[in-house]
Amino acid sequence: GEVRCSLQGDVPFRLQSSHGSYYTVVTAGELDREQVSEYNVTVRAADGGWPALQSSAVLALRVLDVNDN
Repeated sequence: GEVRCSLQGDVPFRLQSSHGSYYTVVTAGELDREQVSEYNVTVRAADGGWPALQSSAVLALRVLDVNDN
């Protein structure tokens, strides 16, 4: 069946379809490490059945500063 993926919460990332039923998490804008250095992004997948089957995973994303040594 058809599976829908989404990101939960207000995070500066979005899902981009990469190939068939595969998705890539990409930034939706610039990130500033001094403001937020790490994000926990929850990706949720659900099918179209009744009742809907669903699963989620949490991605821990660390922001690196390009000019830090």
